[in-house]
Amino acid sequence: MMEDPRTIRSCTHLLFIAKNLERIGDHATNIAERVYFAATGEQLPVVRPRGLPVV
Repeated sequence: MMEDPRTIRSCTHLLFIAKNLERIGDHATNIAERVYFAATGEQLPVVRPRGLPVV
């Protein structure tokens, strides 16, 4: 970005896109947990795996 300031705007948009995709994933997880509870009456374990394992 320092070499070409024209990329700052595009990079900023990509950061907001990434943030919003993460929020969408969090909301989808919350919905799935609520549906699971409504269907079974049990809560899922509190600890959730985060991300993919590092190889």
